[in-house]
Amino acid sequence: MRWTNHPGRTLMIAPLLAMLVAAPLVVAAAQTDGTPVAGIPSEEAPQSIWQTLDGVEGAIVRTWSDVPPPGTPSPEGLDLQFVTGLVVQFDDEASAGESLDGLRDWMIASLQVNLVDVELTQQIGAVSNLGDDATAVNATGTTGENLLTITVIVAQDGDRLLAVGGSIMAEEELLPVVQGIVTVMLDREPGEDAVEVDDMGRFTGGNWSIFPEQEDAPLDNLQRQGDLPLYDSATPTPVG
Repeated sequence: MRWTNHPGRTLMIAPLLAMLVAAPLVVAAAQTDGTPVAGIPSEEAPQSIWQTLDGVEGAIVRTWSDVPPPGTPSPEGLDLQFVTGLVVQFDDEASAGESLDGLRDWMIASLQVNLVDVELTQQIGAVSNLGDDATAVNATGTTGENLLTITVIVAQDGDRLLAVGGSIMAEEELLPVVQGIVTVMLDREPGEDAVEVDDMGRFTGGNWSIFPEQEDAPLDNLQRQGDLPLYDSATPTPVG
């Protein structure tokens, strides 16, 4: 699959990024025309993707960042790093595979939600070495007067899609960043215990066990920030 350019769109989720050292990512050869593309206002975008993709049973998200603890000053000039992982459960493998590109496009669009005057050139390609099937998008450009890099990888693991997205207000290579997180998620299995949530809003069990643990190498100095159930077909009140 060749790389292509297409307009960005705007939805939800915060800016994302993680720093790690990972194996090279094998992606199809790039071909771009360098044409800037701009995101559309969020009010023009769909309110939920979960009822437009066939067979979605549930969707959950976890975020991490290297934001200094409360009361700790940030180093001058530091580009804060964030990473978000997404697990989407489908009713079968066919539905998951058919939703790969749609989830990728939604996630790259969602990373623009809090940004203004976004102009991006996007490159989309197939990934040859992750899960049953995988796709990646890398977008570079500007938001206002700031440089912006956004990268997303979505990989199929049977009847689930695992997605990781990163963004930073700088020109940086993020493909190895998000690949490291996706690789860990592909190596993990859902927990056998029932899903539980503690008084800090942190979930465990079920598909929550697919997310990396704090001690996993790809997280490096990133700290867990928050968990959010996005959709459950048993009680379909979508958050995003």
